[in-house]
Amino acid sequence: MQDVTRATQQNPLPHQRLRLIAFVGIVLIFGIWARYHFTNLQVNRDHTSEPNLVAAKEKAQSLLEALEQYRAANGLYPATLDLMAPPHGASSWGQHSCRYSARHDDWVLKSDACAAREKSLHGLIPKNAKDYEKEVTDFKSECVTGYRYYQLQSRNFPHDPQTPYLDRWAYYDSSNRQWSVGWCSHQGRRASEFGINGVCRWEEHPASDPW
Repeated sequence: MQDVTRATQQNPLPHQRLRLIAFVGIVLIFGIWARYHFTNLQVNRDHTSEPNLVAAKEKAQSLLEALEQYRAANGLYPATLDLMAPPHGASSWGQHSCRYSARHDDWVLKSDACAAREKSLHGLIPKNAKDYEKEVTDFKSECVTGYRYYQLQSRNFPHDPQTPYLDRWAYYDSSNRQWSVGWCSHQGRRASEFGINGVCRWEEHPASDPW
């Protein structure tokens, strides 16, 4: 009888395992939510976030106006800033230092063949980051004719000494024409990233997207 009792204690019943798995899942979900919630509060309460956001908005205003002019003339936003004719080409916008991008659902493709090819960019990609990045860049230049909506992400705001692990930036979404403060938290020995509204990036290693 003792052997049976020990076996039961060492090997939980199926319903006990399910409860344990559910409990661990709830704890993990709560932990992620709490980390996001309190970091978001911290970012928005930072006294420098609002003035930095206002400055970024003013700096990007002429670019937003030029993009609207391009859309009025062409029916879509450009796939890259290089498509904007001078004096509104990408070189003219270098001073703005904005990351210009769009969600995949907002890409307008040139053909059905491009639509089929686009599917290969999703899911589990067994390639290194540089090869995949080049594949996406080539696909966009060959198949994407423009964007329905776009996003702009400024360079990171100056670091707040009180929160050196937080990167913050201004983020604009043309679908709702609203600005917000995006952020990325990188903490711990493995420097895990956790963020919202934009792409986490380091100033010394800027993203390769068109600026």
